[in-house]
Amino acid sequence: MELDKELIKQIKIKPLLDTLKLENISDEEYFSEKYSNYISNSRLGKLVKDGAKSFFEKFVSQEYNPSFFFGSLLHQQYLQPESFEVIKGVYTPTAKARLMALELYHPDGTTPTDDEIKAASYKIGYYKDKLTTNRIKELREKCNQFWRDKFLYEQNNKFKEGIEYLYIDEKSYNLLQECLNSINNNKDFQKLLHPEFLTEEPYSANEQTILLDVEITIPGYDSRIYKLKSKLDNFTIDKEENIITVNDLKTTSRLAKEFDPSFFHYQRELGMYSYLLKLCSEKFFGMNKPTIKGNFLVVSTIPDYNSLVYPMTPKLFKQGFDEFKFLLQTVAYLNIVKGYEFQ
Repeated sequence: MELDKELIKQIKIKPLLDTLKLENISDEEYFSEKYSNYISNSRLGKLVKDGAKSFFEKFVSQEYNPSFFFGSLLHQQYLQPESFEVIKGVYTPTAKARLMALELYHPDGTTPTDDEIKAASYKIGYYKDKLTTNRIKELREKCNQFWRDKFLYEQNNKFKEGIEYLYIDEKSYNLLQECLNSINNNKDFQKLLHPEFLTEEPYSANEQTILLDVEITIPGYDSRIYKLKSKLDNFTIDKEENIITVNDLKTTSRLAKEFDPSFFHYQRELGMYSYLLKLCSEKFFGMNKPTIKGNFLVVSTIPDYNSLVYPMTPKLFKQGFDEFKFLLQTVAYLNIVKGYEFQ
C-alpha cells in the first residue's frame, strides 16, 4: 500500500499523562485479552513485517519459536527468579512435543486418550489435521518418560505458593545453566542492574509494565485515542544523577561481539521504552528532563556463551524513537484515513 508520507509527518501525538501507569503486571495478564488492543513494540514490528491487515487483527502471542521460548526462559530465571523455578531432572520432549506433553499430563498418573491427543494437536498446532496413528504413537513414546517422572516428582515434593514451576527439555536446561553462569559472572551486567550511589539509592526494577493512552490528531480529521503498553526488562531511576537507564536482555545465536541491534530493529524497542520511562520519571519521581541511557545485555547461546553490554548511542536512540513515532503515526493514518479497524 502506498502511504501519504507528507500527511503522516503532520500527524500529532499527545501523551495523556493522567492515563500513565507504572505497574507490576504478570506476563499472563500482560498478554491476556484485557490488553489485546494495546499497541506494543512487538505489534508495531508486525506492521513492518506482515502489513496493515495483519497488524489490525487481534494480536495474540506468537506460536512456538525455539528462540522466543529460550529467551523468555532466560528472562524468567535471571530477572524474576523469585517467581519462576525450573525443575531439574524432570525433562520434557523438545519443541512443540513439549507443549503437547504439558497439555496432556494427567495429575492422577493416567495416560491421555487418542481423542485427547487429537484435541490438543489443534490447540497446540502439532501436526494439526495430519495426526496419524503412527504420529500419535511416536508422541506417546516421546512423552511417557516425562509423564512418569513428573507424576513421581509431584508425589514426593512440596511446592511453594506464588512460584511457577517450569518443566523444560534437558538440552534447554543445560544451555540455560551456561547462559546464567555467563551473565551472573559479568560484572558489567551487575553494575547496571544494581548501580552504585553516594547518598540516594537509585530505583531499579525488573519486568515492570508501562501503560499510556495517546491522543493522535490528523489534519482534517477528528482525533482518536490509542493505548500503548510496554514491559521493560530492567530500568533504573537515578535521581541523584538525574539519569534514567533502560536495560534490555537479549540472546543471540551468534557470537556476542557480533551483536547488531539494527538487524532486528531493537533500537526502536529501546526508543519506545525510554520515551515511556522518561514520562514516568517526571510524573512519579519528580525528575526534570533526565539524561536517557540504554543498554542491551547480550548473551550468546553458542560456546563460549560470552556476554557483553552493548550501549545505545545517541544515533541509535534517534533512529529508534523516530521509527517508533513514524509507525505510530502510520497506525493512526491507516485507521483514520484508510479505514482499517482493530478486530
